[in-house]
Amino acid sequence: MEAVKSYRIQVEAPKDLIEEYFQVKQRALDAIFLHVKVSKKAHLNLKAEDRKKLRDELLKDWRFSKHYVDSAINSVIGLVKSWITLHNMGRAESKPKITKRTVYIKSTLFSFRNGILKISIEPNKRYLEVDLTKYDWIPSDFDRVGGLILAQKELIITVKKSVKPKADKWASFDVNLTNVTSSINGEIKRYDLRELYHIHRTYETKRQRIQKLSKFKPLTSKRLLEKYSKREENRAKDFMHKLTTQIARELKEKNCGAILENLKGIKRRILNDSKDMNRKLSKWNARTFQFMLEYKLKWLNLPTKYVNPKNSSKTCPLCSGSMASYLGRLMKCEECNIILDRDVVAVLNLQMRGEGFPQRALDEIIEGEGLSRNENNNSLCIPT
Repeated sequence: MEAVKSYRIQVEAPKDLIEEYFQVKQRALDAIFLHVKVSKKAHLNLKAEDRKKLRDELLKDWRFSKHYVDSAINSVIGLVKSWITLHNMGRAESKPKITKRTVYIKSTLFSFRNGILKISIEPNKRYLEVDLTKYDWIPSDFDRVGGLILAQKELIITVKKSVKPKADKWASFDVNLTNVTSSINGEIKRYDLRELYHIHRTYETKRQRIQKLSKFKPLTSKRLLEKYSKREENRAKDFMHKLTTQIARELKEKNCGAILENLKGIKRRILNDSKDMNRKLSKWNARTFQFMLEYKLKWLNLPTKYVNPKNSSKTCPLCSGSMASYLGRLMKCEECNIILDRDVVAVLNLQMRGEGFPQRALDEIIEGEGLSRNENNNSLCIPT
């Protein structure tokens, strides 16, 4: 198994390569899309001889390394296949487009020795050299450098290493709009997401104001929307990177793997006609949290499990009875009358599902630092 990490560094990229690569991708897209056949469903009918013919055509007057043309064709084929998938699901609104001026650099186009990346621009003539030893945030314990992506002002570097994830214990996580609730080594802990929610809410308000300009100044409105959407994305990513790095370090200290909810396609399944609910869900960064935490744990040789989250906050973790809303975010079991915070119910059930227990007595967890039992009403005191 391989762990992967990516890093961005500032470089002065060759503008001529980026522009001509962009033009080649446009030509490749036009040619490859002619091979998309649509009957009941769309499919790509691109034969080996068609690809070779296209490659030979694109190489005419091409002065850069030939493998750039190969990477451009591969990139476009991937784009078209993704479009076909969306089209067959009824979710493709228009034909695919090449929008980003970036260059994918295959491993055959660069060498890495003594910390120096040497990227071929024109064969045996022109190179771009980058000294990775100058960037102390890039780890030194990687096995090899993967594919690179060159943009106009930055280079995205992918580093890889072989891992065998293993853990002595497991921690479970329930991601909500304003917090992440976890059960780590018997302790219930909450990580505050209110700052992240505020970021999304602030930029939502800005977008609403900008959209009012669209009737009078459409170009200005479009430019401002792109600017603030990118700024929101960057701030949200920065917050999530810091949070998941903190959690990954905590789990490494305790040698804990992570149990997460299987949320694939969750937004598409639960989005409805309620504007308020849809706006709330657009601020829910659960999948981003899971993605970042998983690859950071894998780099630290720690595993991740995904479990079915169905009814995880409505099933009693003590007796498997049905739980109903009680007060605020508290849930009460209809069978044993235990009272728990709904987020705590979720992480306890996720923990048991991830560890393969059909049900586990809560007394083991109650003994941890985070919980204590109230003998008078069978409720649990939950830390905030």
